[in-house]
Amino acid sequence: MMLEIYQLLNNPSPLSLHRILEDRRDAMGLNNFQMAKILGVDKSTLNRQMEKLGNGNVNSVDFFLILKLCQFLGIRIEDASKLFVASLPPDNIKELEMARKANYIMSNFDVKGLKDQGFIDTATDFERIEERILKFFGLSSIFHYGTEVGAVAFSRTKSTSHDKMREFWVRSAIFQFEKIDNPNEYNPDTLLSLIPKMAPYTRYVEKGFHHVIQALYNIGVTVIVQSYLAKTQVRGGTFVVKGKPCIVITDFNKSYPHLWFALMHELYHVYYDFEQLKSLKYHLTGEAQSDLYLFREDYADMFGWEMLFPKEKRKYIKHMIKSEAYVHAYAKENMVHHGIIYASYCEERLSEDSKNEFGFYRPMFGSSEKALQYVKCQPWNKDSLLEEIEKIKKSFVVQ
Repeated sequence: MMLEIYQLLNNPSPLSLHRILEDRRDAMGLNNFQMAKILGVDKSTLNRQMEKLGNGNVNSVDFFLILKLCQFLGIRIEDASKLFVASLPPDNIKELEMARKANYIMSNFDVKGLKDQGFIDTATDFERIEERILKFFGLSSIFHYGTEVGAVAFSRTKSTSHDKMREFWVRSAIFQFEKIDNPNEYNPDTLLSLIPKMAPYTRYVEKGFHHVIQALYNIGVTVIVQSYLAKTQVRGGTFVVKGKPCIVITDFNKSYPHLWFALMHELYHVYYDFEQLKSLKYHLTGEAQSDLYLFREDYADMFGWEMLFPKEKRKYIKHMIKSEAYVHAYAKENMVHHGIIYASYCEERLSEDSKNEFGFYRPMFGSSEKALQYVKCQPWNKDSLLEEIEKIKKSFVVQ
């Protein structure tokens, strides 16, 4: 409707509502006195309202009376509304447009969630919110968000507050992958041959993870690690963007072995679910829809730990798990970080025996902080996502 109003405003000789009302009145052979009697109002009242319309003084017009008049003269209410709004002063048009933008923002973004995250600093100043979103994505209009940011993954449906944050996360991820635009070809056989070679890199805490991400990028698999976005409950996801696999990992647990496990988990989906992902566009780990689309999260979990530290070795070491010296020696012998052994043991005990030993062994895992110093991006507190994307692209280059 607003587009049609702007078209009316840009017309050098637009038809005004006042002009149309007079033309219809004359065509019916009536005068203002007769119309006033029919509508049940004083002639002076009708004359004043018509005069205000004619002078463009629409702020104090009795719009209900005008609608009654339009109904009597056979003018559709929708058409009358468009013409009425087009007659408003520029300041009023600006206010209406801002209200339309505010409605769009409320419909597409979880404003409270984004404020709690620190992405925006107000939940009521929609001009500032609009400016923040436009600058972050490099958009020329807030209404381009739905068509220029991750549009390939969405058809517009009504969202709950939780879904809006999730959608914002997904759209942001796809937007980043589109801009990164990995030029390398993806070959699943090359990926499958590379995966078993990754575990030894877990021993190089500071740069091992970074080197693996660079190697994956060179075979067409783009991996980014970004900070957790509140209210999304997203731990990671696998995407297909421009026909190539892409992975996002959120370092939610701050655990070094679980960082590697998350990568292996998503690589399972890349290799085994790629064809399905090409039609679905993305899959979020642990999402309720996983079973619906036959994504086997349990298989991905088993694959993740198996690639890092095979079950036969876990079975051997579990009897000596309380000996820190023995575990460290066994980790060195098998070219894997000791945290992988402890974490896989805890996960196995929980899933197979319902025994939770994380509290005791978690200090042995190690933090992911050092591993992520070269690769983790913090997009939500940046002015522009495009700047963060340039930083990510540089991290893929082998120095």
